[in-house]
Amino acid sequence: MKINEQNFIALLQAGEEEALDYVIDHYLPLIKGVVVKTLGPLNKNDLSKECCNEILLSIWKNAKKFMGEPTDFQKWVCVIAKYKAVDYIRTEMRKKESLSLNLDFTADELTYQKNMLLEEQQNIYVIISKLKPVNQKIFIMKYLLDYDTEEIARQLQMTKSAIDNRLYHGKKKLKKSLGGIQIEETI
Repeated sequence: MKINEQNFIALLQAGEEEALDYVIDHYLPLIKGVVVKTLGPLNKNDLSKECCNEILLSIWKNAKKFMGEPTDFQKWVCVIAKYKAVDYIRTEMRKKESLSLNLDFTADELTYQKNMLLEEQQNIYVIISKLKPVNQKIFIMKYLLDYDTEEIARQLQMTKSAIDNRLYHGKKKLKKSLGGIQIEETI
């Protein structure tokens, strides 16, 4: 069967390796662009290649989770690439911290870290802004401030089950708008 842009998602979800080849042929330049932009200041070419391979593996393993339209697939790939690359940055930063207790960062490294955190926070706020104001408060308290459900319920004068229900439906709405990506992976 000839793989094309109309059937590659279904074939990828069915585990057809040729569909993965199609993804590599058509989306690898996009993935590399996201990875290089994100990991660029680390200046490690091997790390970029490893990250790209990890992204392709993640796409392969999680293809069945993609529920969007074929036009949303590119966005889904970009989100996976971005968050895998950010994970690689965090891992590299942890390695640097564990190798040296002396955390002398150059001005460029500090600026880059601040920019990455700001960009990540902006992405989270854009995602959360799609919810109603009360649900936004709940998401911020739960996923950004690490409050437990009981504390959120107490502070907002709601029942625990109401909070759980709003979290469930909010995650469902956000998952749909993100093209099928699990919310915990992005927040």
